[in-house]
Amino acid sequence: MSAISSDDVKEYLAAGGNFVAGLALKVYGDSINQAGEAAFSNAIEIGITNTIAALYDADVGDEEIIRVLNKYWGINHDETEKRLVFEKGQAAIRELERYLKMQGFSAIKINQFMKSNNATIKIRHSNELWKLRRKPEKLMKEVQDSK
Repeated sequence: MSAISSDDVKEYLAAGGNFVAGLALKVYGDSINQAGEAAFSNAIEIGITNTIAALYDADVGDEEIIRVLNKYWGINHDETEKRLVFEKGQAAIRELERYLKMQGFSAIKINQFMKSNNATIKIRHSNELWKLRRKPEKLMKEVQDSK
């Protein structure tokens, strides 16, 4: 009897994994493939969104963000611009909500503030408000004062 090597363990695990995968495929059929594809797509979208958010939060310039997303995610210039514009609005909204939370607002009060002031709509449609993401107290006031 010979000692079991790490290669033997890997081979046994691979064989067992193939058996389980085959069994699952027989039982669940295409639904596993569909679920797997959906999970993969969702993971890719989360990765892209987090990449844009991280680069923007780190004050990387717009053109550099576009270049990096094209190089590493294969996203064309127009699509990257759309996603970056969306992120700029989202970043300001997140910062305003975080500021309100740190001021002691409950989740319900934050929601009420955002709705009663149409904050999300105002921020998404005003690049001047996007620029206040690093000054959330001023952003709050501007959202309250703007019509």
